Amino acid sequence: MRILLLLPYSPIPPTFGGALRNYHLLKHLARHHDVTVLTYGTPEVADSIAAEFALRRGRVRAVPKQWMRGRWRLGQLYAVSTGHSFFHLIIGRSRRMQEAIDEVLSEEAFDIVQTEFTPMGCFSLTTDAVKILDAHNVEHDNHRRMSEHAKSLTRRLYYRREARRLIGEETEACRRHDAVFVTSAQDQSLFDALAPDVPKFIVPNGVDTDYFAPAPPASEPASLVFTGMMAYLPNHDGMLYFLDEIFPLVRREVPAARVYIVGSRPPAELLRRASDSVVITGYVEDVRPFVARASVYVVPLRMGSGTRLKILEALAMKRPVVTTSIGCEGLAVSHGESALVADEPLAFARQVIDLLHDDELRKKLTRAGYDLVREQYDWSVVHRRVEEAYEEIRKRAFLQRIGRAHRGCRESQMAEHSS
Repeated sequence: MRILLLLPYSPIPPTFGGALRNYHLLKHLARHHDVTVLTYGTPEVADSIAAEFALRRGRVRAVPKQWMRGRWRLGQLYAVSTGHSFFHLIIGRSRRMQEAIDEVLSEEAFDIVQTEFTPMGCFSLTTDAVKILDAHNVEHDNHRRMSEHAKSLTRRLYYRREARRLIGEETEACRRHDAVFVTSAQDQSLFDALAPDVPKFIVPNGVDTDYFAPAPPASEPASLVFTGMMAYLPNHDGMLYFLDEIFPLVRREVPAARVYIVGSRPPAELLRRASDSVVITGYVEDVRPFVARASVYVVPLRMGSGTRLKILEALAMKRPVVTTSIGCEGLAVSHGESALVADEPLAFARQVIDLLHDDELRKKLTRAGYDLVREQYDWSVVHRRVEEAYEEIRKRAFLQRIGRAHRGCRESQMAEHSS
């Protein structure tokens, strides 16, 4: 099939959740379909995508980004004066991108146009192709949760405003498409409340179980690890919560405990907590050595949306996971079987301590967790679901067109009889 993929950024390097999902999707599509990519970025970004996925020259186009990171504060102030969320302004809305989309669609006919992330769903798509929105997250719900944990009144009000704007924008994005991909049943329910008439298909996040292969026993028996882009609020909020309220309880019973916080752009308030027992690495090219050295993988998230690929990576490497219910939201993990789940600091610390002391419990959880990701979350399994969804969506679209044509004929015949 001929597929146009609309991306908000390059999936290279695939170092965080959205980029990982897009990287493996594009890797699959480039092998099995005729793919064109349109993304924000520079000509060099376009060249790197074409080279990485062996796409023909001209099959990747990059549109310059209007808002840069250094101007985000200005952008937030500007967003307040508009009817849009800053989240959509920074990622989606762009006259240049709309012009590029119009140009590509006028030059070639596609079978599918797939939009990645709801902020990219704001663009008009003038095409007979089937239009699919891959939502990744439910951002209005994510921002609602951010508002509940914001430390200042200003930030609480800001996130509440974003959440209100995002409800309308995500509704609009769904209705501009023929179908929506969601990562979990929970996200499906939230999007059904916004756009009940638009079909939803669950396409979960996945993991490369060959790359994140089972690791030998931990080289540091009392060590814990968390991985993620630390500039992302749910990640650094989760680790501040862990360091302030959970880790001291762990250290009280396990004085040798050490936690590795692995990920790019840690904020200053997190860096200030670095010590002999709290190692903050910043960006690393490969997280696997840090996961491999640890006895327990912790996911103390209090906010977020979609599903956490980091949990799938830890389970694939046979590392036991302690998580909050939000951390494992949307994943088929079961407390006491494939992971341990706790939402209060004392209970979370207790689960971590028990795992550090109980080798048999660690083995039980890692066996079940590994089987789970192999059976349900390997990217090969996910991509079969993508192909099945494509066929179902195209079939529905075809039947709808037949129905519209049939109704048009009947209306024409009735008009002739009445005249």
